[in-house]
Order: sequence, then structure tokens, then C-alpha cells
Amino acid sequence: MHHRDKVLIVDDEQAIVELMGLYLKSDYDVIPAYSGQEALDKVKSEKPDIILLDVMMPDMNGYEVCRVLKTSVETQFLPVVMVTALSGKDDRIKGIEVGADEFLGKPVNRLELVTRVKSLLRIKRLQDKVLAERNEAMNYLDVAGFVVFVLDTDMKINLVNRKGNEVLGYDEFELIGHDFVKFLVPEMKGAELQDEFTKIISGESEPQEFAEHVVLAKDGKEIPMRWYDVVLKDDDGKITGIMRSGEDLSKFE
Repeated sequence: MHHRDKVLIVDDEQAIVELMGLYLKSDYDVIPAYSGQEALDKVKSEKPDIILLDVMMPDMNGYEVCRVLKTSVETQFLPVVMVTALSGKDDRIKGIEVGADEFLGKPVNRLELVTRVKSLLRIKRLQDKVLAERNEAMNYLDVAGFVVFVLDTDMKINLVNRKGNEVLGYDEFELIGHDFVKFLVPEMKGAELQDEFTKIISGESEPQEFAEHVVLAKDGKEIPMRWYDVVLKDDDGKITGIMRSGEDLSKFE
């Protein structure tokens, strides 16, 4: 059976919901909602693939709904099209700030609506594929016995596996975005490690075979680790970061 994408149409005016639904129902499953809160409820229960979201609604406006969706891990990549009669630059900027993916003006043009929805759903399918591959990789990292960190060229933590969070006592996303050296390494070792990383990122030197130094758990406890570093590069050979695999040595004490 052919999969039909779900389009959630949100507007407090029933006639507008029905009109946009009429434009789309031949190719998509259309889900109506008539308020901001109902939209959030339908996102949870119906799992739409894209949202057409009115800006001006009485209880919770479209900006607020979009902000909630884009700050949730579960829905941050869900495409949101803001549908509005407002045409001012400030209104578009406000939409961009809360994470809107596209804008449509009222009255909605049928061809423009169909084209935007089709384009955003194509992008979403590509994102879903990338996320599935990422999740598969994360599952592999999570069953590994090692702590694994992926750091960018500024030493910010881009990824940490489940073992890393467990060993250091953090929740799933708490460490993301923090500077690995400044946040997790005691000050006496930090300056030396920062210098080593800078030389590795610039290509001046290669990582050591392994290095031993402690990291700080959330409760302040120092955990001795043996680290194995791998330089990450893009397709052009440019250094994009470092993957650190750490073995918890405290279990051998």
C-alpha cells in the first residue's frame, strides 16, 4: 500500500482549513485543527509529516506553537509553514526566530501551496534518512563498552553516547554544546590538553596512541580515563573534529 504523507492544517477559521484541505487531499491525508493547543495535541496523536500553521489564533498563536515544536527533540525537524495575512518584515523575522521553515500569504495560492508542501516533504524524507542512519550509528556506539565523545574544531561536544552520560552522571542532552576541556577536565590538565587539541585540529601533530587523564563527573568526582583519539575529516580531507573513545579505569582500581 502506498504511503500517504499527513498534512496538519491549523487555522481557527474552518473555511480556510477546508479550502487548503481541498487543495491537498488528493495527494495527502489531511488532519484539521482549529487552535494552537489542538494542533499540539494532534501532533502527538497523529504524527503529521508537515504542518500548515496559521499565525493569528486567539488562544495560542502560531509563533508560540512553532516555538514549542522546534524546541522539542521529537518534533524539531517537523516542517512548519506559517500561513499568514501579515506581510511585514518583522512578522517574517519573528517566524524565522521561532524556527518556521516557510511562509505562505493569505489568500493561499493553490499552486504555491502544493509546490511548497511537496518540496518540504522531499527535504523531510532526506532528513529522516540521515536521522535513521545517525540513530543506527548511535545504537552501535551505545552498546560499546567505551565512553564516546565527538568534538568539533572548537572542542564543543556534538555527540556523547549513553555510556558517557552514565559514567559522568548526566542526562541525555546535558553535555551537548559544552566545551569538553573547560567543562569536563580539571584546570591543571585543561591548558595542556587544549594546546594538544589545537595542534591536532590545525594539522600540526597527530593524536597520541593513547592518553590518560581524569574527567569530572557531574557530582565533582574525578574519574580516571584512558583516551584514544581519532581525527575526523570531511570528503575533502579537511579536519572537522575529534572522536574520543574513553576507557573507565576506575573499574580496575
